[in-house]
Amino acid sequence: MTDKKDCTMPGTCHWGEGKVALVTGSARRVGRATVLALHKHGYNVVIHCNNSKAEADALAEQLNGTRPKSAHVISGDLSVAVAATAQRLVAEAQAQWGRLDLLVNNASLFFLTPLEKATERDWDQLMDTNVKAPFFLTQAAAPHLKATGGGVINLGDVIGEQASPPLTIYGISKAALIMATKNHAIELGPSSLRFQYQITHLLTTPTPNHPFTHVRVNYICPGAVAWPEVEQDHHDDAFRKEWLSRTPLGKIGTAEDVADAVVFLASPSSSYVTGSGITVCGGRSLRL
Repeated sequence: MTDKKDCTMPGTCHWGEGKVALVTGSARRVGRATVLALHKHGYNVVIHCNNSKAEADALAEQLNGTRPKSAHVISGDLSVAVAATAQRLVAEAQAQWGRLDLLVNNASLFFLTPLEKATERDWDQLMDTNVKAPFFLTQAAAPHLKATGGGVINLGDVIGEQASPPLTIYGISKAALIMATKNHAIELGPSSLRFQYQITHLLTTPTPNHPFTHVRVNYICPGAVAWPEVEQDHHDDAFRKEWLSRTPLGKIGTAEDVADAVVFLASPSSSYVTGSGITVCGGRSLRL
């Protein structure tokens, strides 16, 4: 993931050529946009889904029509037998092209949990999908990413950085994912695994003993982007209007806005960024 290619001509930059990305929850919305963006830059893509198999298959067919044998679909529920499921998904993804260069932990669960109504089941569902699954997927992927100098990008949320009830349990889960990103950046750094979240510091020149071969793990905080299709009582019009009233740009972001940030963090342009995050929220985090 550190190869630097000439990207000066529009449409000619394929720095991801020959590389493989596994994107969880990628049949729809942000995951789908991410798969499309990475594929455009040359990646072979593994499209993960749980309940959206038809949409995942249609996306793979579309991409394979553009570039034969460049997309593959895998399925699995990341809220059940999480560690074993993570191992299976990563093994299947790696086996498809014999390598793995990028893991994008995009799959996420999102619903309101007001204190007086939240249940233990709510807690377990949100924590298993939003924290436990990315943790064990990263654990399973790490050996393969070390071999290719690859990376990890975790999809967090601005609500993981500032309190926003009644999204309490969801916010806790995303805060935990942020902390997991930072810890994994340190843990895997000596093995050249790079976790990105965003900072600039001392720059040096590679030496024979420190060739700067990176496995990169990135973290992105979306704001009001691509609302999930959930029950109306989870996202009524009043809730959305109140949310947008505190977003300086005054609009909901697109899935492509987030996918563009993923592409940047996966690209050679961010080769000195690790354990850091990019906020893609239209300024919403300034007014939480």
